[in-house]
Amino acid sequence: MATLVARPVRTRTADDIFFTTMSVLMLVMVVVGFAQTYFLRGAMFAKLPSLLVHLHGAVFSSWIILFVVQSSLVAAGNVRLHRKLGVLGAVIAGLMVVLGVLAPFGTLRRGAVLPSFFTPTSFLIDNVIGILVFGAFVAVAIWKRNDRKVHKRILLIANCMLLPPALSRIPIVIGHYPFLIPGIPLGIIAALFVFDLFTWRKPLLVTVVGAVLFLVTPPISSAVDRTEFAHGLTVWAQHHP
Repeated sequence: MATLVARPVRTRTADDIFFTTMSVLMLVMVVVGFAQTYFLRGAMFAKLPSLLVHLHGAVFSSWIILFVVQSSLVAAGNVRLHRKLGVLGAVIAGLMVVLGVLAPFGTLRRGAVLPSFFTPTSFLIDNVIGILVFGAFVAVAIWKRNDRKVHKRILLIANCMLLPPALSRIPIVIGHYPFLIPGIPLGIIAALFVFDLFTWRKPLLVTVVGAVLFLVTPPISSAVDRTEFAHGLTVWAQHHP
């Protein structure tokens, strides 16, 4: 008589819950932030200023949606599909860096109205440096893809780099609580520290290093903003045909 052997049921771990929840929260913030200017206007079918803006919106939206899908696949135990989609993620990330560098140049060239807390120079430099740091984080995450602890933490911190543009477009945030624009990404990283303490009894080195790099990016950008090179590049971006 044949004996039925039950497969062990995979239970959700603290990692599954934490990283999936963080990915969903990030998606919600991005959708809310760009709802009026992109998603509610038809997303890829919206009337946007240029093809570059269309590509930028489509690629960045694809990334944050894929981030949720990837986190959910790991939580469900479908690592094989997660790895296959990781190739697509690497391609999208590469496109994001290219488009993320080109987009602020296009914005300045069009003479678009910038958020009040930006000068043309700070808008250009902060966005370019931010997306380059994001790309560096993702490159490390791809390199460390077989180390799950490092991989998922680096990607979470990398995505914190993408939140300020979305948060700065939420009317209640920019109108009444502008401190949340840097505060929410920092809060997510702080939550990661707490999660490390809860699960590992200490902050992991990758979390510490990633947080330090995240924190030093704004002052580095501010220092570059004040250089003659940055001002010259801004003038070129504004007047280059």
